[in-house]
Order: sequence, then C-alpha cells, then structure tokens
Amino acid sequence: MKKILLIAMVLIAATNTKAQEKKIKGRVVEQLQDGSEVSIPGANVYWEGTTIGVATNSEGYYLIPSPEKYPSTMVVSYVGYQAYSQEITEWSHYHIYLKPSVELGEVKVKGKLNTTKFSTINTINMQTLSTGELEKAACCNLSESFSTNATVDVNFTDAVSGAKKIQMLGLDGVYTQITQENIPLIRGMTSTYGLSYVPGTWIESIQIIKGAGSVVNGFESFAGQINLEYYKPKTAPKLFWNAYTNSEGKLENNLLFAKKSGKWTSNLFTHISYFDRKVDNNKDGFLDMPRTNQINVLNRWDYASAKYHIGLTGRVLVEDRIGGKESATNPFEVNIHNDLIEFTSKTGAILPSTPGKSMGLQTSFRRHNQTAIFGNNNYKGLQESAYFNFIRQTYIATTNHKLKYGISNYTDRYTESFSGRINSPLSGRIRTDLVSGFFSEYAYKWGESFNLVAGVRGDYYNKTEEVNYLPRLNMKYNPSESTAIRFSAGKAFRIANVLVENASFLASSRTIEIADDLKPEIAWNYGANLTHCFKLFGREGTFNADAYRTEFENKIVVDIETPGELSFSNLEGTSYANSMQFDLVYELFDRFDVKMAYKINDVRTTFRGNDKTAPLTPKNRGLFNISYATNFDKWVFDVTANYVGESRVPVHKDKNQILVAEDFSNPFYLYNAQVTKKFRKFDVYLGGENLLSEMHENPIINAENPKSKVFDASLIYAPVMGRLIYAGLRYKIK
Repeated sequence: MKKILLIAMVLIAATNTKAQEKKIKGRVVEQLQDGSEVSIPGANVYWEGTTIGVATNSEGYYLIPSPEKYPSTMVVSYVGYQAYSQEITEWSHYHIYLKPSVELGEVKVKGKLNTTKFSTINTINMQTLSTGELEKAACCNLSESFSTNATVDVNFTDAVSGAKKIQMLGLDGVYTQITQENIPLIRGMTSTYGLSYVPGTWIESIQIIKGAGSVVNGFESFAGQINLEYYKPKTAPKLFWNAYTNSEGKLENNLLFAKKSGKWTSNLFTHISYFDRKVDNNKDGFLDMPRTNQINVLNRWDYASAKYHIGLTGRVLVEDRIGGKESATNPFEVNIHNDLIEFTSKTGAILPSTPGKSMGLQTSFRRHNQTAIFGNNNYKGLQESAYFNFIRQTYIATTNHKLKYGISNYTDRYTESFSGRINSPLSGRIRTDLVSGFFSEYAYKWGESFNLVAGVRGDYYNKTEEVNYLPRLNMKYNPSESTAIRFSAGKAFRIANVLVENASFLASSRTIEIADDLKPEIAWNYGANLTHCFKLFGREGTFNADAYRTEFENKIVVDIETPGELSFSNLEGTSYANSMQFDLVYELFDRFDVKMAYKINDVRTTFRGNDKTAPLTPKNRGLFNISYATNFDKWVFDVTANYVGESRVPVHKDKNQILVAEDFSNPFYLYNAQVTKKFRKFDVYLGGENLLSEMHENPIINAENPKSKVFDASLIYAPVMGRLIYAGLRYKIK
C-alpha cells in the first residue's frame, strides 16, 4: 500500500511539473483582403509587465513559457503593425492576427461605426478616417478629404488660384503638422498648394491628432497633427483604377499597381488631372478656377525580415495653373508652376531577443521649385531640404515603463526672389535654416485605466542661436471600458515662410512690408477630451467632446487690417485661439448611421495695438451627415450638410475708393450628396457639391480694373464656384 501511495505521489508531482513546463504556442499572421494569411516573422510575443518573451520564427510560429499566474496579458508587436494584447486565462493555442498600423499607437473601435474611429485606448486624442469615410465624397485630393469631418475645416484661399487651405482648432493649416507615415509632408514651399498634391485614392487612412502630440514626430505641431497612411503593398489592391469627371469639365485618372510577392514588395501610384475650360460663371472677367494640369507619380518599396524593415519612397510632381483675366486693356495674369522631387526612407531594426525594444531611422530629401505670378507680383522660390529622425525604443524594468529617445535634424535652404508691390524687392535671397535637436519620451501604463506620456524636445536653431525646449504631456484615464478622459499640454515652435504661406494675398494691390527681425513662432497648447461609447435601444454610438486653447508667446502677425497694405511683423500684445467641439455618431437603425458635430471658435490677435477677432475665421461651424447602405453594400447613400458661421471681414475700399468698415459675413450652409453602386469588381458613383449654389457675392473687389489700388481677390469666406456635379468609376482587382 505504501508503494502504491509513493508511486501515485511521484506521478502527481511529475504531472504537475509537466503542467508547469507547458508552453503556450500559436502563430502570428496578417490576413489579407482576399482572406489569405501571411506569416509575420520576428514579431515580439511577451507577457505584459515582465521581461519574458520570444520572437516568432520564419513561419510566424511562437512558443512562450506559460505565465506565472492566470489571467495574464499577452502582448504581440511588430514594426508597422498595431500592437495586439489579449488576456490569457488558460493554456491553449492562440492564432493571432495583426493589422497594419502607424507608430502613433493602437486605435480601438467601439461599435460598428468604423469609417471614423474615436479611440478610447490611445493616450493621445486621435481619430482615424478610413477608406470608407474618404469614399463618401469625391475626395480628389487631401483638401477634399475632410468634407464629412468636423475637426478639419477647408476653405478657399482666394478667388483666382483655386488653392484651398485647412483650419484646425481655429488656426490656419500651417499650425497643423501634416505628415506622411510620420515623415514631414506639407511644409515650406508646399504650404499653399500641397494639399492638392496628395490624391485621395492613394490614401488608406488618415489619423487626426488634436493638441500636443508626441515629441518624437517633431516640433511644429501647434494645433495637432494630420498623418496620412498610403496603401501598402500587402494591403493594397493588386490593381486599382479611379476615373473622375465633373460638370465643369475637369478630368482625373488614378492608376495604382501593387507587387505583393518576393522579398521586396512595392506600390506604384500614378495621378493625372486635367482642366482646360475657361469658366466665368459670375461674369466678372476672371476665371473662377484656373486651368490646371498635374502629373504626380509615387513609387514605394518595402522589405521585411525577422530583424529588419525597410521602406523606400520616391515621388515626382509637375503642376501648372493658369488663370486670371484676359483683357486687352486691364489684364491680370495668374501663372503658377510647381515641380517637386522627393525621396524618403524608413528603416527599422527589431531585437527579437529583447521584446519591446527596437530602433528606427526616418529620412527625407526634397527639391521643390515654385514660380507664382499674380499680376505685378512675381515670386520665384527654390526649397532644398534634408531631414532625418533617429528613434530608439526600450523599457525600464518592465514594459509598463517604456522609453523613446533620439535625435533629429531639419535642413532647409530657400533661394527666393520677389518683385512687385513690396517696399524692398527681394532678389536671389538665400536663407538656410538648420534645426538640430534631441528628444526623450516616457510612457507609463498603470493597469487598464491610466496612461501617461511625458516628453521633452530641445531644438537648436542656427538663426537665433538658441535652444528651444518643448515639453509635452498627455494623460488618459478610463473610468470604465467605454469611457476615456484625456488632458494634454505642450509647447511648439516653427519658422515661418511668410510669402509662400500667404500667397493668396498676392492676388491684390496691397503693398507688402516685411519686418527685418522676424522670429520663430512659439505657442503653448492646452486641452481636455471626453470620449464615451454607449448603447441606446440596442444600437451603438459615440459621444466626443473636447476643448483646446492655444496661447502664442510669439506669432508672425499677418496684418490685412489697413486697406491696400499687407505687413508681417512679430506679435506685440496677445494672440490666442479657443476651440470647443462636440461630436455624436449613432447607428439609428441597421446600416443607417448619423453623425452630428458643432464647433465654437474664439480666435483673437493684437493688430497694431488693437485686439481683434482673427479675420476670415468662422466663429461657429456645424456638420450633419447621414449614410445608408443596403444589404452587402450594393448601394451606398451619403448626404452631408455643413454650417459655416459668420466671419469678420477686414476694412477695405470698394471700386469707388470708398472706405468700407469691417463687417461680418452672413452664415450659410453647404450641402453635398453622393450615391454609389457597387458591383463585384468596380464601383460607380455620382454626386454633387454645393447643391444649393451658395456663393461668395462679388468675390473680387474692383474686378473691372485689376491695376487699381483697391483691387483685392483675397478676402474670401465662401465658395467662388456654384453647384458641381461629378461622376466616377472605381475598379479593383484584389
């Protein structure tokens, strides 16, 4: 009997020992659009809060020791993909799917409304626009990608160039950092026309960050960051063709190819737009839109292995815009030419033996040549830029304490000349801006309810010979799984390029004066956000509310308050922008989604000792969008109404040289609609913009005589084009 008991005890001990030695196994893959799976070698698999981890083998399989206790959280990460985490309660086999992502962090969606995603997981206040959201409108380029989004406002800059600008948190787009996969995209020479250089069909998703973002991504984020994700070889259709035309005669053609096999995968993006009609619907002698042609080609190559990830991108663009007024007695020439060559790279090194640790290098090289003629104003500029950003990621003790640090450098050389209505003509001026800096960012995670990201940058600028220290802080608290409360604060600075960034004011007879001692712009941004996901009558919805304030320590004041004058000077007084926004999205019934938003802006600046509301900035904006899809998305219907509140119009003179006191524009509505019919391999869409033909009345002051002292085509607060009907075709081979 004793022997039997002894043998039983030995067997039980052996069984327990064997159980303790059990390892959890599985595979890490990416699921493609056609349903097939691709293994992800070198992915990090580890237990959260510990240093116990492994890397997947060449076929994506992993074998990790069981945790010391159940439940425990398994984390899976890989460069270029969303981090994945799951609570493990028992020993089993786990097949894990990773989704392509960006370094901004994970986005978690609550509910069915997946075309615009509000995150309750990310520490930073971020929303993501997917391809489905972009396809709700024509979305010919980036400037038209926000017609169904209330965070980013889009307006025309003037009545002759066809350029558009964005506003965010009540501030012009130059105060929003715009990047492509976290590499600088629109800055310097591209500030005025760069939004039209990104075709909407190239974009897979857009991430919009409000307020102080990460110090890792740069120093220029005042109001926030807009990051674009282009289609990647593994997720893109093998072939994608989009053709577009509208009632004014504009033609666009986009053709995308993807190479999905081999160690090197690639995408080829091509874009051609052509518009050669002379349209003057208001009969003022000026073309409502310039005749435009653009050729835009981008090629990207990706290489991934168990230890390295390399991404290379090259782009070439040529664009011409010809507009203005053709007249024997009072002509006004608008002739704008841009050509751009750009190369970027992203290289990442993974350390399989140490999960959670990696390093990466981002580089960008650009040459941008621009000529802009507005009547007697003639601008020529050349920008030659180089950028690199080295990032190292590690952790302290456990993965609950993560640390990023690195160095960056921005080098910009501008060769500019300007002749026309300026007090001191510029001829061959060369300016070289060197900004070199370091950064460090600490991220702390306490359970599932609290996250903190604190960072600081130090950037040396060669012109001022000073180091600008930029602290930033983001905090998130989750009182419940469906609610997130965020607070943020941060500092930013930027170097202004006053003529390029304010090219719209060249379409006037204003005399230009530029101060000799313009300093970098510096501001603080503070914000709070509440995101709550809920269920009402069995349907899912999201409520989002936030408030932000931007306070400038120094600002380049663009003064158009005096008729016939345009001046640029440093801030003498105060300048701030307050912005509050409320969003509500809800599934009213099956496949019928409703989106509502309202925004209040209070933006003020001191102009020559007088505190005034910022000109041409709406005080209020609203958005109402409904979308409905039939079963299997065979038919998709979208209707959007945008409310634009009153804007202050500065003092000016009319054609009779009579002084017109400042006034406020009348509020108006813009209505857009689109219907899409989807077939097996292609979609056909038909839509309309500005359906009620809301237009700016007499957008050009004294259009009859462009040579007069009161001529001005830049005081624009409403559309200069009426109703626009468009149609298009999308063809995909997955």
